[in-house]
Amino acid sequence: MERPILVHGFGPFLEVRDNPSARLALAVHGARAGRRDVVGETMPVSYRRAPGFTVERARALDAGLVLGIGVARGRSAVCVEARAVPTGHDTLADVDGVQLDRIAVPGADELRATGAVMEFAVALGGVVSEDAGRYVCNAWLYRTVCALGSEIPVLFLHIPPAGLAPERLLAALECIERSPHGGR
Repeated sequence: MERPILVHGFGPFLEVRDNPSARLALAVHGARAGRRDVVGETMPVSYRRAPGFTVERARALDAGLVLGIGVARGRSAVCVEARAVPTGHDTLADVDGVQLDRIAVPGADELRATGAVMEFAVALGGVVSEDAGRYVCNAWLYRTVCALGSEIPVLFLHIPPAGLAPERLLAALECIERSPHGGR
């Protein structure tokens, strides 16, 4: 059996009570992308808990690909994030009341997503972004790539507030599943 794709969308935060990234992750749960099962779950908008939860689930499932999804309230296009940095918002707290500048984040000045960024963006009809923001999405990508290294490919997708059709996401996942860089 092929290793599954783990899709994690963020839950509510700030004034976003019904997060479209969580809705999308849950909508694809139980579907298939090519020969792979898709496991869709919600993660908290937490600097500390979200990356740890994803890494733990990815290893427990022996995932072949990990995809994080967040909503980017200021963007109208679907954006596949290529890089993350170890810095964050210095005043905006997560759902636990934690600010990133209070968390020691060891490592490189930047980390690149380890999945098929360009192929995924093309398959989605989206764009590649070099700026995952400075909130929990950026921290999730940085810490998840840091923890999983080359063990499991990691991608992060920002969707606009209007969301993304589950069928479109599944078709793009199936497309990169066939790519030599898409998953293992």
